[in-house]
Amino acid sequence: MKLLLPYALTFSASIVSSCLSLICAPVFAEAEIAQVVQSDQDVFSDVHDFIWFDQQGPKPLTLDMLALAQDLGFWQSKGLSPNTASVQISRELDDGYSQLFIEMLKTIRPEQDIDEPIGVEQLRQAAQAHHLHNLLDSMLPEHRQVQLLREQIRRYQQLEKYVWPTISSTNYRLGQRSPEIAKLRWMLTQFGDLPAKPSNTYREAIYDPGIVSAIKHFQLRHGLPESGELDSLTRKALQIPPSQKIVHLRKALLRWFALPIQLPERYLWVNIPAYQLQVMENNNSVLSMRVIVGKPETPTPQMATTLNLVTLNPTWTPPSSIIYGELLPKNGRNPGYLAAHGFELRKVTQGNSLAVPLANQSSKQIATQLSEFQLVQQPGADNALGRYRFSILNNEAIYLHDTPVKSLFRRPNRALSHGCVRLEKADILVNYLLTRHINQSPAAIKDALAQKSPRYLKLTEPLPVLMTYLTAWVDARGVVQFRPDIYKLDYP
Repeated sequence: MKLLLPYALTFSASIVSSCLSLICAPVFAEAEIAQVVQSDQDVFSDVHDFIWFDQQGPKPLTLDMLALAQDLGFWQSKGLSPNTASVQISRELDDGYSQLFIEMLKTIRPEQDIDEPIGVEQLRQAAQAHHLHNLLDSMLPEHRQVQLLREQIRRYQQLEKYVWPTISSTNYRLGQRSPEIAKLRWMLTQFGDLPAKPSNTYREAIYDPGIVSAIKHFQLRHGLPESGELDSLTRKALQIPPSQKIVHLRKALLRWFALPIQLPERYLWVNIPAYQLQVMENNNSVLSMRVIVGKPETPTPQMATTLNLVTLNPTWTPPSSIIYGELLPKNGRNPGYLAAHGFELRKVTQGNSLAVPLANQSSKQIATQLSEFQLVQQPGADNALGRYRFSILNNEAIYLHDTPVKSLFRRPNRALSHGCVRLEKADILVNYLLTRHINQSPAAIKDALAQKSPRYLKLTEPLPVLMTYLTAWVDARGVVQFRPDIYKLDYP
């Protein structure tokens, strides 16, 4: 399976160019277009040559195309003056919609899937042959999330009509009454975290258990600590206006278009901003765990690849950036640190491995030998990769692995690694692979781990892996989830 280019690079230039190209094009509301087209049939005697209109106005296909364009942020409907109906304007309008469709097609369909560049004339021929709807359908991947995200975009667009309020930094207690509490109640209701119900002005301004439960619900679906308190992080998230939420939803929608049109029956899925790994079978999650991903300065890349090898009791050969940036300075501050944590210098010559212990060696002495030797951490309790390493095909030295430091999984912000993905329950993933992809028994795995030397297990059938960057999605309960844009890909 091919690696996917980072989605930010794939989409940003096309979106900008398409939006700029449409600023000067006459783009109008569908109902108004139909009224103008019907107002003078003589003027539109050649309407049969149009791509997006017939004698009744915009074709149903046109409305579907415009709805998709609006959901993706390519198009905004505007009013039409009743005195501007003419052949020139309508032809220009038809051509403008064709250009909109072409730009959208270029953005959301991989270039290699298009046999030849599509122009207006090709669209006209497809429309006359009644094949245009097939082209539009081919743009829509068969993912349930695509439809769910489009529904949420439209819901949040309804909230854009409000001037989104701010909340004062006050800690409320149960039974307290304040106009600010009424404002908070309204916001939680609009976002769907507090069920709407009849109330009166007096009750709306009282801080009650219903608001506490709603805050917890809001926190849960924004990846915040579920305290039920209006802390600074929760208040900041509440004050993000619907227009900004729509940006996250649209970016997520676009990234679904970049994924394979049909997902595998079984695959491993890491969503980077959610700090979560899931194993999916027939669109259902059968295994889920927390993960640690790359820091913003060393981000985990998005990719579609495969898992093909599991290493038990792995060694770790850190890259130069970690050796010189972290390990040698630590050894300088605490002489003997590297030796105490199982590191040694290794040199491989003619199939033989020469190991040099690091006891009593200074960081400077170790550094002088790195031109001939590699710094390698041996298997053990302190090994940075833990007991398991999961190799995935890629050109960026990225893999999934266990970790001895389990306390970090309790943090809400888990963008902490150098790019690889650390697993909360690596042993559970190995047990899953044993049932389908590795011809070994649990007893054999246990014995191999006890040997404390590397053991390599090749999967009988590679497991597809998706590494995605989705800051918004709709969960299995139909609740829209948001996560921080940790790599600033939604707002560069």
